[in-house]
Amino acid sequence: MKALRILMLVVALGMAVLPAVLYAQEEACVEARMDAQREVNTGMWFAIGFFLGVVGWLIAYVMEPSPPAAKLIGADPEYVAVYTQCYKAEAKRLQADAALKGCIVYNLLVCACYACYLGLLSSSTSY
Repeated sequence: MKALRILMLVVALGMAVLPAVLYAQEEACVEARMDAQREVNTGMWFAIGFFLGVVGWLIAYVMEPSPPAAKLIGADPEYVAVYTQCYKAEAKRLQADAALKGCIVYNLLVCACYACYLGLLSSSTSY
């Protein structure tokens, strides 16, 4: 009987603590995503994708940015782990998306130039 009460107490405490832990992890992840959106230079990654094409997109996709160390000083190790994981995922997604957009824009411009060139070429040769 006493063991059952102890077990019920442990389960009750676990149920009370678990939401707080999950909330803290979610809060760390939300902060990390917001910081990544503020700090990733999407214009630079767009230019890299524009000028380097698929290679630029691959670089953006492979490169993992690091979160700002000043934000993590004195933080709980679990917070640091969750924050770092979420920051890297979001920053990597943002830079890969921007590089892909640059690559697509460049290829569309090249296709448009070729279409104009072929249009001019065909109109000048048909008399």
